[in-house]
Amino acid sequence: MKKRKWIWIGLAVILVVSVILLVNPQVRTNLFVRLYHDDIEEGLRINAGVPANDAVLFGYKYVNTWEGEHSMVEFLITTRGDTYYGCYYSPDDVPLAFQNTEAELNQCGHDSWKWSAEGDNTGKTMKIMEHWYYFEASF
Repeated sequence: MKKRKWIWIGLAVILVVSVILLVNPQVRTNLFVRLYHDDIEEGLRINAGVPANDAVLFGYKYVNTWEGEHSMVEFLITTRGDTYYGCYYSPDDVPLAFQNTEAELNQCGHDSWKWSAEGDNTGKTMKIMEHWYYFEASF
């Protein structure tokens, strides 16, 4: 009987962890970066930093390469309503606003920034690891 109880507890823990991964976009994004950053960076080096727009990698879509003073390669992980969640690779390791817009970043914590643009457009970005940042953008 004790063995069956531990099996059920184990299954419950797996279920809770799975739900957290599926529901929390930041956790999903961080996991994506931790699992695939080496492969993505190698692919970007081979292709001179330019992925094919809308290319699919590991089941996630390159949203785009955004040029500017500092370029970025953006990955869309998920959306909920008018909010976009994902990550971007910053070759210069510089935090940037969504789609590399001119919106000013305001630091709001260690390795965390917020931005706002016209209307109710807002977002935030947080450093995950060297060259990699998480983003949320709401419209």
